[in-house]
Amino acid sequence: MAGRYIFGNSNDFSEFIDSISPKEKIGIVTHIDLDGIASGIFLQKIIESKGLKTDFIEFFDYNLKSINKILEKSFHVLFFTDWNIDNFPNELDILREEGRVFVIDHHPPNPSLANKQGIIKTESNYCSSQCLFDIAKERNYFDAKELEWLVCSSMIMDYTFNSEENIKFLKSIYPKLSEKDIWASEPAIIGNKIANALLYYKPDCKKVYELVLKKDLISLDGISDEIEKEIEDGEKRYLKEAEYFPSQNLYFGYLTTKHKMASPIVTRLSGRFDKTLIMVSDSEEKGIVKFSARNQTGKVDLNQVLKKCIKGFKDATAGGHIRASGGSFPKNYINEFKERLLKEL
Repeated sequence: MAGRYIFGNSNDFSEFIDSISPKEKIGIVTHIDLDGIASGIFLQKIIESKGLKTDFIEFFDYNLKSINKILEKSFHVLFFTDWNIDNFPNELDILREEGRVFVIDHHPPNPSLANKQGIIKTESNYCSSQCLFDIAKERNYFDAKELEWLVCSSMIMDYTFNSEENIKFLKSIYPKLSEKDIWASEPAIIGNKIANALLYYKPDCKKVYELVLKKDLISLDGISDEIEKEIEDGEKRYLKEAEYFPSQNLYFGYLTTKHKMASPIVTRLSGRFDKTLIMVSDSEEKGIVKFSARNQTGKVDLNQVLKKCIKGFKDATAGGHIRASGGSFPKNYINEFKERLLKEL
């Protein structure tokens, strides 16, 4: 797996884990999607395998508001999983002054970050949960076989199944899995159920985390059905209301759903259209809009495009992966954001 690391490696992780004292207060910060949930579970189990205790686990989206909440936490050791804290270098430096920080992340690295100590960055298609799963298996931290179902579901929901290496791994666990019909596979069905529950309970991701940790997926059935119906309705609304710009091969829509589900709507539509799809919606914070962007062709680097589009905007953030990205900004910038987007594309 060494070739899948951009910098940092499993030895760095193991040495860091071995250095932790039982007296130290350990915290985990992870993302609010399935990769974040699975990463947190794998990391918690690794920590417990060393006779240590996780004092807190927090689930945050990538934005400045979340950073401020993280800065309020008390810790000796802090892990970030599936969370690109390197995009906030000043805040990372402050956290490093408070305690020891270790990061496992697969978002594109911040080229301006000078101090890469305590950071594992992997290729975009080597998601954080898969990296931690492989480390756990390699180092025999826990019985990884019992959680193969979870890492497979996480990989599919994070759209990292496009590589030959990842498909081979998925088929080694699910031999009947078909790449052409992957969304009908068992891990995809499980993944959708968990992802829907995260939308339903947001921001209370801890409830879903505990159910997944116990593999109590039956409790999520009715919830998943409700969210599934809302996503389907949202897809229809988006295609009906979004503007289409043929020169940029872009769909741009502004609509808000009950459970704020821009990400799953454009993600699913991106599997059907070889276009850039962007959905802007109202956030929980007054005057702030969030956006999700997808283009599965790989021909558009959404991470870089969107960062350019919000440059100079106050209280704005953007980034992610080449094929999937997102962010937020004050609502009064929406027309300028769209104009920049059309120019960049």
